[in-house]
Amino acid sequence: MACRPLIKNGSRLLRPVLYSRTIVNGTQDKPPFPRVLPVGLPIQNELPEVKYVPDTPPNHINYPNMSRRLLACRGVEMVHNELIHKQYGIMALAPGLMKEGHFNSIRDMVNKRIDMERCFSIWRVDPPWHPWYFKGLNKKRGAGKGSIEYFVTPVKANRIIIEVGGTLSFDYLYRTLLSIAEVLPFPAIPVSQELLDKWQAERNEIQEKNINRFSWEYLVRNNFMNCHRYADFYDIEFARYGPKIR
Repeated sequence: MACRPLIKNGSRLLRPVLYSRTIVNGTQDKPPFPRVLPVGLPIQNELPEVKYVPDTPPNHINYPNMSRRLLACRGVEMVHNELIHKQYGIMALAPGLMKEGHFNSIRDMVNKRIDMERCFSIWRVDPPWHPWYFKGLNKKRGAGKGSIEYFVTPVKANRIIIEVGGTLSFDYLYRTLLSIAEVLPFPAIPVSQELLDKWQAERNEIQEKNINRFSWEYLVRNNFMNCHRYADFYDIEFARYGPKIR
């Protein structure tokens, strides 16, 4: 018996993993990943199917229509931007809207391409809840909103879409997570807790060693050169994230 850590800076429960080496065709193969998940991880392995049509609110015959509310996609995600189980996931790099087909594609690819006896996966986004409406072709304009075509889920930048973990390494799951990220309607990348910690350390180091006090946020909030004349409300609201976030 031998002991070897599968994850360098991962969960404390995953570091000591025992395995037995096996001999195949006279050569020593790589150690197999254990099938039993450590204590403290979710029991539900496969991604469940989400409800694509939300329940009708009380005292309503049909689901009420509402405005597009694109403000729900604006800015940076401040709540669901970290990994709960400190392992792996997929992070959105830009805002967008997820439809029913995106949820189906992600669920099929995760459940079929990843060994769920050694891994788990959970959703980190809400099921589709926002109604999206259109007017039919060759219809007269006006007369209010069109009928509801489907429901979408607004997603902000830096939002975690799904979270995957278990006894498999990040290098083993990277190609599968990358193919899943390419299915989304906005730019997304696979991330791990080690990668997120590295980015946070780089941001803290830049902020500590920066001797230039005239940052973008300082200039916008103090109205340098009368910039409020040209700046939007959201330029001032999201000034701490830089000029590219509006």
